[in-house]
Amino acid sequence: SCPNLKELTIRNYRNTPQYEQCILPLLQRLSTVQYLTLVLAIGIGRHAPDHFFDGFDLEKDIISYLPYLCEFRFHIRSALPHAPHQNVNTIRQSFRRQQQSVDCVLDYFNNSYGQCQIYSLRFTGTRLDFISNRFPIFDDKNTFSNVTVLLLFDDVKPFEDAFFRVIAQALPYLKSLEVINRLEQQEKSKTITNFTEFTSLVTLILPDTHIDYAEQLFYRTHLPHLVELLIHHEPLLAIVTENQQQARVNCSKTELIRILESPDDIDLEYILNFFPNRFSKTGKKK
Repeated sequence: SCPNLKELTIRNYRNTPQYEQCILPLLQRLSTVQYLTLVLAIGIGRHAPDHFFDGFDLEKDIISYLPYLCEFRFHIRSALPHAPHQNVNTIRQSFRRQQQSVDCVLDYFNNSYGQCQIYSLRFTGTRLDFISNRFPIFDDKNTFSNVTVLLLFDDVKPFEDAFFRVIAQALPYLKSLEVINRLEQQEKSKTITNFTEFTSLVTLILPDTHIDYAEQLFYRTHLPHLVELLIHHEPLLAIVTENQQQARVNCSKTELIRILESPDDIDLEYILNFFPNRFSKTGKKK
């Protein structure tokens, strides 16, 4: 125990399958805590909860054990397989005893998973995971404007050009973007009137996406500070072969490149020549 502990922060963006066995007993023993910050992902595992985490859980399992608690900031994402559909207002009502502003977002996917994100306002943390088209990323309060790491996922609807424009506007400090979506874009335009610009983006991760998103981010987007790229070999080869001018500009400063599932006969030198500023494994420029 820590009898004099007054401030505690726990951040774990990876799924925490043993939340009830590990984290809860720890919190319930720290009765002197006055300032608590919790950023957690809960679910997916043998000990995952059987319901979305809500205000009743916070009150019953955490707040009631902390009699000196003055400030409680949190962002908790819970994921459930075969999740029953709920009304978001039902989740919001569970916070009616909270003496602070709280909001939540429910989302459901075709892979049978559902997720609920609950968060105190002002939003705490700098990361958002598994964000779909249905997440209210942009609002008049700029709730998520300090987010620097974003993982986009959707198996219900493709991410269109307009969605990426909203992301760029809502998250001006975004440094790392990961996109997972196998659905083909439906609103393609051959004419580019103006580029979407991610002014702070340093890392781009495209591990499991339709080629449309590689084209979206390299052909119709300005990435002036892109340094690190992780991408499957097929869309990368298509981009290099197309040799489009905006793609060359976006790749001109890229130093670290990881190519996923590249076949043995792939011409790596042909691909890597597209990245004049790349580093070798030894850390020296080729």
